[in-house]
Amino acid sequence: RVASGYIPPGSRGVRAGLGAEQRWYNMRGNLNHPLHQQEEEEEEEAVHGSLGISDSSLARYLDGQHWRLKNQLRRQTAQSQLFRQHRYDLNLDEMRNLISERVKYIIKLPMVQRQLDEQVEKKKHCINKSLVIGEVLSTADLATGVKMGVVCWLFGGAIINLGSQIHIEKWLQPLKDLKLTGMFAMTERGHGSNVRGIQTRATYDPASQEFIIHTPCEDAEKMYIGNAMKGTDAAVFAQLIVNGELLGPHCFIVPIRDQEGNMYPGVTVIDMMHKEGLNGVDNGILIFDNIRIPKENLLNRFGSVSEDGVYQSAIKDRGARFNAMLAALTPSRIALIFQALGAMKLGLTIAIRYSHSRRQFGPKDKEEVKIMDHQTQYLRLMPHLAASLALTFTSRYAGEILDEDMCQGRNLVHNRSLQALVAGLKAYSTWENLACLQDCRECTGGMGYMMENRIPGLKCDSDVFVTFEGDNVVMLQVVVRELLAQYARQYEEGPMVALLKHWSAAATDSLRTSVLAFNTETVGSLSFLLKALNYRERVLQRSLAARLYSKVMKNKEDPFSSWNSCLHHVTCLALAHIHRVTLEQFWKAVEGCPVPNDQALLKKFCLLHGTSLLYQERAWYLEHRYLTPATSVQIRNQLTDMCCSVKEDSLAVLSAFNIPAATVHAPIAGIPCPRAAWAFYPPPGQGGPRAKL
Repeated sequence: RVASGYIPPGSRGVRAGLGAEQRWYNMRGNLNHPLHQQEEEEEEEAVHGSLGISDSSLARYLDGQHWRLKNQLRRQTAQSQLFRQHRYDLNLDEMRNLISERVKYIIKLPMVQRQLDEQVEKKKHCINKSLVIGEVLSTADLATGVKMGVVCWLFGGAIINLGSQIHIEKWLQPLKDLKLTGMFAMTERGHGSNVRGIQTRATYDPASQEFIIHTPCEDAEKMYIGNAMKGTDAAVFAQLIVNGELLGPHCFIVPIRDQEGNMYPGVTVIDMMHKEGLNGVDNGILIFDNIRIPKENLLNRFGSVSEDGVYQSAIKDRGARFNAMLAALTPSRIALIFQALGAMKLGLTIAIRYSHSRRQFGPKDKEEVKIMDHQTQYLRLMPHLAASLALTFTSRYAGEILDEDMCQGRNLVHNRSLQALVAGLKAYSTWENLACLQDCRECTGGMGYMMENRIPGLKCDSDVFVTFEGDNVVMLQVVVRELLAQYARQYEEGPMVALLKHWSAAATDSLRTSVLAFNTETVGSLSFLLKALNYRERVLQRSLAARLYSKVMKNKEDPFSSWNSCLHHVTCLALAHIHRVTLEQFWKAVEGCPVPNDQALLKKFCLLHGTSLLYQERAWYLEHRYLTPATSVQIRNQLTDMCCSVKEDSLAVLSAFNIPAATVHAPIAGIPCPRAAWAFYPPPGQGGPRAKL
């Protein structure tokens, strides 16, 4: 390519006595020269093109402001021999060793080293960068993404967010230099979601100025601990006891083994061996027998102990202190949303490409049609693709709020709405991911059952997402507690004002029956869809508050039993809230899209997402007379028509997902694989008979 303003070597023309070749090399020697930067960009573009990485406007918009960082990491993983190995014949130790080598490779990358430094310095965008790194890694290999999360974001995050500068220097820098590797030990046999009830003890001994870490019973054993068979140090959550006083859970750094792999006395590690998935991640059980650690090993951001055994904390209330500690770990929960999204995008890429290549059935005496043209195929896949786009924009929205709070040094415990949003998104995204991958498996038939085509591995590896980092049902309760708190706060304005607001809202909802709604708005328009989701959330919120008030205040039932008897109502409200938020954020992203063609495409998927959410709950809307039977049928027909209308657009979205060919790997998605020549289908659009290797 020849750009105006320079003469390539060997071309005719000399200026002012300086040869063209000399001028060319002078310009190449100036790293800041625009032509040098242009050449670098062109070379990068060529490399990306060969790897299957797009530089389209839609790809950049979906990736957000850190699109270049994501592409750099995609290139690094796609070109690395460590990640190009997709082996299914490795034994447990071989799988674990491969994942450990991949994690070491990633940690040594300059971009990851910089990101860890920025996290320590609380630089703007540091959280967002870590989240997109996690998504790209999980797309390349879920086990690597999860283990990287354990080592850097959980263990490293505990040091950064719960410790002080001394702890960062002592443990984080060696972690970056690969001189140690960590694990995160919170879950116990008897207490998973209920972290407040953990039983591991950390008793302070003022005579030696040490903490004694002890596992008092079987229920206190730390379970499912990632990196347990290879990690050198663990961030252990234990009940702090000072002078006989129980001060609640705190986090301590406990040495597990030396760099040669030798266990320290008093530590027992039990290998949990094979699991449904993520077998490259070495999970184990940790048991402590009166292990003594220095006083400085207490991560002391929220509480410290003096040499003579005096506990000090700026947060006096034990419950508030515990909540502040957990809130500081919010980044690890939001990271899971991005990891699930990465798996979802990869599964959809494989299933949809195959659906556009594979042919089956058709009109008599004519060519068989693509299986994507079968109504049952696009009805199953297109709503998931729309949901993946909605989650892309909504997870980024949550990440930006978290990033701003972290960089401004705000205490996350005060942003309960953010914690509720993250908890709800975690539940919705991980459930949606599993439902999506199951449909991807079924839509690819027997081919989708083969490990070489990636979908079974993605399903097994991501299944655990629905229960770790907070069981999804528990996460939904976090959402609703905040929604009820918001509902209750309106009464602080004064009973009469609140009562008038309540009556006004109730009257409006009563009027918004099928007749009013459909006379004033077009069924299926975005305005109608948003109002419908708002209506469902509002009615569920108000009715749940009324039920709980009646049970506790009027019937004098105990709070736990009252709450427990309403859990189905609770989960419905939480999901209604998250559904509404995803549609709102999707629409805001559509409105903000600067390229008209991209905006038009995204708008179609946004309307599909809203229609799908309404269709899923049509029975509820019929019960509440928001829909008539006729309009319910209209919504169903609209869903069918929209899925059909976007099936050809789906390939453009997949291209914009920017997953390198080596990462996709699946032969049915058009990626040649010598080990599975029988599974290869040509990429969509190439046509002709199924290609041979």
